[in-house]
Amino acid sequence: MNKFLPNLWSTLLLLVVGFLTIVGAIAQIANNPDLTSWTWRQFVMLFVGICVYFSFSFLGFYYLIARIKKRGICWDDEGVKIDFSHHKIYWYEIEDIQCINHPGIGRSTVISTSEKYGKDIQKRLSKWNPTVSGYSFDIFWVSVQNAKTMHEQLLNEFENHKKSKVSAFHNNYSIQ
Repeated sequence: MNKFLPNLWSTLLLLVVGFLTIVGAIAQIANNPDLTSWTWRQFVMLFVGICVYFSFSFLGFYYLIARIKKRGICWDDEGVKIDFSHHKIYWYEIEDIQCINHPGIGRSTVISTSEKYGKDIQKRLSKWNPTVSGYSFDIFWVSVQNAKTMHEQLLNEFENHKKSKVSAFHNNYSIQ
């Protein structure tokens, strides 16, 4: 079983952009320390800068901690760990795995699950609340090292599990 860790370059880029954003926000305050003379645009830009800083820094540190703890996208006989927090989707819950190109974001591996297991998945992954009727989970290629290899190996493993499930069904219910 291979483990695909977070991409180091994406992690560093997120941390650097977060750092530069907060430096820009601090520079804006230092440039005009009298907040009473600020325009509403300066307040909006400061607010946006702080939000971008926390978003990018949180994601960058999340990836960094996952790399340090050696948490990655991986799979075993039970199922697939779909994120760097080791949330697992079981093989019998997966309907399809495909590659989708998102404009402006890049490619992702999309794991679609059956609706009949939706409530079980939602309970197990309590902090995730999918709002669509079909449950799918994206693994963005920009966040994973060797993403193409990961996708190909995951697809092969899924096909092997589907074949073994069908052959087990035929062996159990063959006409004698």
